[in-house]
Amino acid sequence: MILMPDPAKPEAGKPAVAPKAAEEKLEAPRVEGFKLFAKRTKSPDEVIDRLATLSFIEIAKEADYIAVLNVESRDIHRNPYLFSTIYLKPDVIEIVYTIIPGMSPRKRKIDVYRHVLNILTLIHDAYEVDTKYLYQTLESALKDITEFASSDYNEIFAKYDVLQRDYLEAKKRIEQLESSNSKMSKELIELRSKNDELLLRVKQLETYSDEALMARIQDWLDVHRNEINITEFAKQYGVLESRVEEVLNKMVIQGYLELRG
Repeated sequence: MILMPDPAKPEAGKPAVAPKAAEEKLEAPRVEGFKLFAKRTKSPDEVIDRLATLSFIEIAKEADYIAVLNVESRDIHRNPYLFSTIYLKPDVIEIVYTIIPGMSPRKRKIDVYRHVLNILTLIHDAYEVDTKYLYQTLESALKDITEFASSDYNEIFAKYDVLQRDYLEAKKRIEQLESSNSKMSKELIELRSKNDELLLRVKQLETYSDEALMARIQDWLDVHRNEINITEFAKQYGVLESRVEEVLNKMVIQGYLELRG
């Protein structure tokens, strides 16, 4: 990782300062391990020669044992974070490995076993491994594989089942919303049409002045023997009955009409 200095605040000869977020320490990984009983039959140097073909491991010779380090990830300070170390001792092989937060311990153990078996394959003629104990540990690992795979499948299926149910419910709600939206759109169109009709009626009502309406009433009375049916008149001329009554009352007050008993 490269940490770029702030160009506005550099000082010659002083190291760049990492951002505050980068300075925060990662949560420490958990350390676990296991061992295999085995007797070394070759010299440490011969064992190292057999492992030299692996470029991803680091090998260190310490007194009477060999340390094989496999670093899978490092922290911001380049220190090993996710790693495993195999200690190849004269009478035993010890394995120590880390499990980082959020990682499945069972899957991690399985991955480490695979790495150890790969190393054992390369040094098969340099160690006499207690096969009975090895088979027992492998049987335990296979059990972990089965449990992990089963639980992982069950967990995934459960999540799928929940997502499938949520999807169907969401689809149903969407269909209901679309149906409701279509109905509302239809009603809105109808309301707009009705509103347009009402606006037209209002405009028609506004076109008749009191004087024009008085003339229409007078014509009606002449044709209908001085009698008027307010409801029929209002319907024929498209005006409100209340306005017809208002104009009739005005005509009576002003002396244009006279009520009969």
